[in-house]
Amino acid sequence: MIKTFNEIGFFLRKFKKYYKYNKNKYIPKYYKNCFLDLKKIFQKITIKNSWFREEDLLISIDQWGNSLKEEKLESWINKYSLKKKNSKTVLVIMPGNIPIVGFHDFLCVLLSGHNIIIKLSEEDNLLFPFLCKIIINKKYILKHKIKFTKNIFSEKFDYVIASGNNNTARYFEYYFSKYPLLLRKSKISIAILQGNEKKEELINLNKDILTYSGRGCRNVGKIFIPYNYDINLILEKSFIYEYVTKNSKYIDNYKYFLSIYTMNNIIFQKNHFLIFKEEHNFFSPISVVYYEFYNNLNQLKKIITNNNQYIQCIVSKNFLKKEIHFGKTQYPKLEDYADGIDTILFLN
Repeated sequence: MIKTFNEIGFFLRKFKKYYKYNKNKYIPKYYKNCFLDLKKIFQKITIKNSWFREEDLLISIDQWGNSLKEEKLESWINKYSLKKKNSKTVLVIMPGNIPIVGFHDFLCVLLSGHNIIIKLSEEDNLLFPFLCKIIINKKYILKHKIKFTKNIFSEKFDYVIASGNNNTARYFEYYFSKYPLLLRKSKISIAILQGNEKKEELINLNKDILTYSGRGCRNVGKIFIPYNYDINLILEKSFIYEYVTKNSKYIDNYKYFLSIYTMNNIIFQKNHFLIFKEEHNFFSPISVVYYEFYNNLNQLKKIITNNNQYIQCIVSKNFLKKEIHFGKTQYPKLEDYADGIDTILFLN
């Protein structure tokens, strides 16, 4: 099965490479039909869901194209003792905040030898079925292990994996109380600046903030900065990701919070698509980044430890052992499990 996913990764890497070409002669013949069909899917997605921009779809394709390589898959999965056993059926309720966000769960279920029932979000229900069609064409036996459903209560399953916000989590806990349940709740990512960051690192920080319009748990929504740090150093590096202004829903959020803060005489800094506001809270709304000053790094480590349950990623440089480099939050490794919960261990 690893070879099948390796081939899918190869296809995604080629698609990313040739996407910019409008002439079919540049596309490899053996992938031409799939390439053209996927480009049509992209067009349908951006029309149906304005949160998903072409640039974001390509980032998802790029991330999975680079992850689905045979050597990476084997290095990851061989760390586990996956014994042959009776296959279970796993219901995976996928969120729709970023494109194919549930693909990692899909990968974990199949490589663990189980069957999967997929409940897609209405916000992201086009790209995943297309990729599954290609996967089944490569390995037809998977047709009997992959199923999509719109009504989860008509299905029979043994395990449940569900992702959502803190409100939907309460419903999941109630409805699936009699099943083994892997439940993921709201998370936010943070960045730690020490004042010596290079221009390229601040550009990449904006990538961590603005990719997917800031809707993912791996998006930076809170920044800790030293006193007297100039927020404009970040704002002036954000224009390379100005494509978020194509998203009308994102801009509606921006205008809403701009008017609220202005009418209430709240101090903030901004450009024409991003707002920075000083705030102790961790969860910032779309188009807004919270920042907080710190006195010393040891004190900051205590704050992070006390709020660890809310944090998905920490972006910094030479601060923590498990830090993520600037610009890399949306490129997790296969072993970087959401919420730090090992999905493979849960399934086995």
